[in-house]
Amino acid sequence: MRTFSFFQNSERSATYNLAIEEAIGLHLVSSGYGAGLRIWKNPFSIVVGLSEKPEETVLPEILNPFLESEKNAGKESVLKNKKNIQKNSSPSIVRRASGGGTVVHHPEENLNFTFFISLDVKPELYKVKESYDYFLGLVISSLKKQTLDASFRGKSDLAVFDQGLEKKISGNAQFRKRGAVVHHGTLILKPSLIERVSGLLKHPPEEPEYRKNRKHSDFVTALPEDFSTLKFGQDLSHVFAESLGLSRMDTEKDPRFTKLILREAKLLLENKYSRMDFILRD
Repeated sequence: MRTFSFFQNSERSATYNLAIEEAIGLHLVSSGYGAGLRIWKNPFSIVVGLSEKPEETVLPEILNPFLESEKNAGKESVLKNKKNIQKNSSPSIVRRASGGGTVVHHPEENLNFTFFISLDVKPELYKVKESYDYFLGLVISSLKKQTLDASFRGKSDLAVFDQGLEKKISGNAQFRKRGAVVHHGTLILKPSLIERVSGLLKHPPEEPEYRKNRKHSDFVTALPEDFSTLKFGQDLSHVFAESLGLSRMDTEKDPRFTKLILREAKLLLENKYSRMDFILRD
């Protein structure tokens, strides 16, 4: 079985990163891959779920200046969306291909992970509940290797006990493309991200039962300061490979596959992810 596992080190815009996620899903099976793992970071951004309306999840004092700046900027080139990383203190607002709630990404304050798998390899993952059980089980196993005891809560969260309360450390979501499941999630690395969330997002329109109407600062927590993102990525790759009956995930780059994915991502960026009618779902 062909597989891949990589840490993304290059800087890309949030829209381009999300286009890459979909591009891999579109071409995973047809390119002969059974599974893959991507560990990556985004620039400072607010990432809206596929079916959400930004006005229902983003505070107006954040959303309105973003809309005004986009209106004044006019049409931006695809190159700018690909390469220019936002350097100021204001986040970009983008939309992903998966459902779930709005999250905040920051390159120093959270880590993203994405599993890609062919349904030919794991046909049981066609069922949504079974797929979440499987992927979140891999993350839980990897966190345990750093003595972190997390549990699956709500529809797609991971939570830990913090001062006697269950607090969220990871949100997850999925989409499916051409016989492949794409499951991505985020881990909160620093408490400063929680402060950002409180200043950017409204209380969500829907919440899991275990949240019990708690505000962001009381519901979400960060991983310990000594948490190693490098070890986590290595452990996640290892447990993923084990679950597939493999000794390890392949790490050698395939230039043809990479070229195909980047070409598809550029098209998706131009025709979908960078378009305001997609981001706002007008």
